[in-house]
Amino acid sequence: MKPHPFHSELEAVEFPALAALVAGGARTRAGRRELGRMHPWDGRCGLRRLRQIELGPTWASDPAALPVSAFDEALDEILNPAGWPLPEHWRQLRTGLASLATLLRTIRALDWPADQAAPEGTELGIDRLQVTADLLPDPGAVADHLGRCFTDDGQLDPMRVPGLAELHRARQRCFQAIQNRLSRILRDFPEAFQEFNIVERNGRFCLPVRNERRGMVPGLVLDRSSSGATVFVEPFEAVSMNNDHVEADREYTQAVQAFLRDLLESLRARRFDFERWHQFQAEADEALALLRWASLCDGTLPGLGHDRLHLEDARHPLLLPNVRDALGLDALGHEAVPLTLALDRERPGVIISGSNTGGKTVVLKTVGLLTALARAGCAIPARPGTEVPELATLHADIGDHQTLIGSLSTFSSHVLHLKRIVGQAKTGGLVLLDELGTGTDPKEGAALGIALLQALSKRQCWVLCSTHLGEISQWALRHPRFQNASVQFDEERLAPTYRLMVGMPGQSRALTIAAKLGLPRFILDHAEKVLGRREQDWREFLRQLEADRVRLQEESEALRDLAARLEKDRRILAAREETLRAQQEKFQRDSAEKVQRVLDFIDHESKRLVRELKEKQKAASADLNADRVGTEARERVRTMEQIARTELKAGAPVPRAQDAPVLKEGGFARHRGLGVEGRVASLKGDRVVLETPQGRRLEARAGELEAIHRGSLGEGAPRKGHVRFRGGEDAIQSEINLIGRASDDVDTEIHRFVEASLAAGQKFIRIVHGHGTGRLKAAVREALKGHPGIARVEDAPQAQGGAGATVITLR
Repeated sequence: MKPHPFHSELEAVEFPALAALVAGGARTRAGRRELGRMHPWDGRCGLRRLRQIELGPTWASDPAALPVSAFDEALDEILNPAGWPLPEHWRQLRTGLASLATLLRTIRALDWPADQAAPEGTELGIDRLQVTADLLPDPGAVADHLGRCFTDDGQLDPMRVPGLAELHRARQRCFQAIQNRLSRILRDFPEAFQEFNIVERNGRFCLPVRNERRGMVPGLVLDRSSSGATVFVEPFEAVSMNNDHVEADREYTQAVQAFLRDLLESLRARRFDFERWHQFQAEADEALALLRWASLCDGTLPGLGHDRLHLEDARHPLLLPNVRDALGLDALGHEAVPLTLALDRERPGVIISGSNTGGKTVVLKTVGLLTALARAGCAIPARPGTEVPELATLHADIGDHQTLIGSLSTFSSHVLHLKRIVGQAKTGGLVLLDELGTGTDPKEGAALGIALLQALSKRQCWVLCSTHLGEISQWALRHPRFQNASVQFDEERLAPTYRLMVGMPGQSRALTIAAKLGLPRFILDHAEKVLGRREQDWREFLRQLEADRVRLQEESEALRDLAARLEKDRRILAAREETLRAQQEKFQRDSAEKVQRVLDFIDHESKRLVRELKEKQKAASADLNADRVGTEARERVRTMEQIARTELKAGAPVPRAQDAPVLKEGGFARHRGLGVEGRVASLKGDRVVLETPQGRRLEARAGELEAIHRGSLGEGAPRKGHVRFRGGEDAIQSEINLIGRASDDVDTEIHRFVEASLAAGQKFIRIVHGHGTGRLKAAVREALKGHPGIARVEDAPQAQGGAGATVITLR
C-alpha cells in the first residue's frame, strides 16, 4: 500500500502504533483492515466513526458482550469455485452467521432517541448500519441449516442428514463385524502377534503378525514393518468382510461428497447475500472496535470545529496503564499528568520553554497525536469540552534526524526538515517544532527560529514550538498571535512536575540541574559570572514571575475552596429551610384535621345524646328517674368537653421518629376519640379490634387509633370524664340477663359485671332476673350488698321491667 504523504509526521507523533492498537480491537479481518487505513484526513469516514462512538452506549453498553465471530477464511474457501471447505471452515461459517443474526436483531430493534438521530440524509455510523440491517436477509436460517448438518467442531453428522443415515449405519455394521472377527483371532492366537491391535493398511483392516509366526494366521500379507519383524496380514476369513466394508465406505463417501457439493452450490448461489453479510459484519466490527478503544483509554468524544484547538485534561495514550498493558509495555510507576491547552484563530501559536526532561516534547506529541486521532474518528483520553480543528496538513520536526549515511549533522537535518515544512505548510495546518534553534550558535538559531515562526504565523498555521532559547520566548511576549507556556519546576525538590503552565515563559534551569547532579560549585559560580548581569536579571525576573504565579494560583484555589464551602453551606441552609417549611405546613394540616375530628366527634355524640335523652324521657315515670337521666346527660357533656380539651391541648411531647411505635397486630393502641387503650387483637385492612385489659373488645378504623408503647398502657387510673367504651357487638353492655340461671351460681358473674362496668366508667347498669319465686332476685340483691362501688340499688321503673329487674347506680 502506498504510504500516506504525511506518514513520517504521523510516525513522529506515534499515530501508527495507536491506530494499530485500535484496529487490533476488531474481531474480523475486514474490520482490522478498514481501521488500519484510518488517518486524520478521512473526512466523512472520521465523522462516521465518531457517530458510531456517540451512539455506542445506546446499542453496545458492553462491547465485549456483543457477538462478532469472524468467518473471513471460511467465506474465502466457500465462495472460491475450486475451494473445498475443511471442518474448521464449516464451524467458522456456522458460528459467524449465528452471531451475525444476533447482531442484526439487536440493531434492527434500536429506537434512537430524537436527540441522537442523525441529520436527515447523512446516514452516519450506526444509523447507516440500521438502514442496512433492515434490507439484509436473515442469516439465521443458513446458520440453523448448517447447525442441523454439522457438529459443533464442524464435522458432518450423517445422522442429521436425510439419505446419509442409512449408509452410515450400513458402514458401521460392516466395520463392527470385521472388528469382532479380528478381535476373536487376536484372542485365539495371542502368541502370533507383535501387538494386540487391529490396524488399517490401504483401507483394509489387518493384524500385526510376528514374521516367524505368520503361518499361524493364514491370509494375505498387505504390508511389512521397516525391520521386517512384523507382517500385516489380512486373514482369509476377513477378506469378504473387508470387501463389504470397502464397498460400504465407498458408497458413504460418494454420498457425503455429493451432499457437500450440493450444499456448496446452494451457498455459492447466494454469493451476493454472503458479501453483503460480510460487509455489514465488518462495519459493525469496526464500530465495536472503536467502542473498545474508547473504553480502554477512558476516552471521550472531542468536538470537531475550525477555530479552536482546546484540550481539557488530556493525556498521552501511551502513558495510560491500560494502553501500556495492552501493548505489552512496562508500567511507568506514576500517573500521567493531564494537559490543558487552549488556542484559537486569534492566538494560534504557543512557545513552550522550561527545564530539561520537563515534558516539552511530550506536550507536542500529545497535541499532535490526539488531534490526529480525533480527526480520524477515535475517542481520545480527555475531558468533555475538548475541541480539535480540521487539519489541512500536519508537520512535525521532533527528534534528532542526524544520519551518517547522508552525511547530515543534527543542524543540517533540522534545516532540511524545516525547508520541507515551509514549502508544504498550508492555512489550518498543524506544525510541531521541537527544540527550535538548537544545533548551532544560539543567537543565529534564535534569529532563524523567529523568522520561521513569523512565516508560519502569516500562513495562519497552528504552531506548537519548544525551545531553550530565551530570545524566542521574549519575542513571543511581544507577538500578538503567540503566547508563552512553560513546564512547571518544583523548586524544593529541584525536579520537574511535567505540568504545563500557559501564560509565562520558563527557564531551562541548566545550572540548577547541574548543581543537583553534583557539578563542582566553583564551575557553577564561574558559569553564573559568564552569563552576565543582564541574563541573571532576566532569569531572576522569570523566577519571581513564576513565584507570583504560584502564589496567585494558590490564592485562587483557596478562593475556589471557600466558594465551594459557602455554596455547600447555602445548600444545607436552603434544605433546612425547606424542611422547616414542610414541617410547619404539616403541623397546620394536622391541627386543622385534629380540630375537625373533635368537632365531628362532639357533633356525633351530641346528636346521639339528644336522641337517647328523648327516648329516656318518654320512658321515665318518676322524678328520681328524670334526675338520673339529667345526671347522666351532664356527665356525658363533661366527658365530651374533656375529650376536646385533651385533643386540642398544646405542647404535648412528640416521640422521636426512631422511637415512635407502629400500629400492628399484637401491639398496643389508644382510641383517639374515646381514650380507650388496649392490645391490637386483630388488624385486617382498615378494621382493627382492640382488646382492653378487662378482656372486652372494641372495633374501630385504623385512622381512629394511635399506636402506644406497652409501658404506657394502663398507667394510673382512668382520667376523669373519659369515655372508656362505646356500644357495639362485643362492647360492654349496660345490663345482663340472668333469667333461667340458678340462684346459687350467679354471684361470681354479678361481681365480674359490676367490676367491668366500673372500669368502663358506666354510671347506671341493670340486672334482669324476672319475677318468678323471688329467689333469683334475692340472690342478686345479696350479691350486690356492701359493694363499695355501688351507690344505690332499686327496682327498675315499670316501663323498664319493674320488680323483674334491678337498677344499680354506680359511684
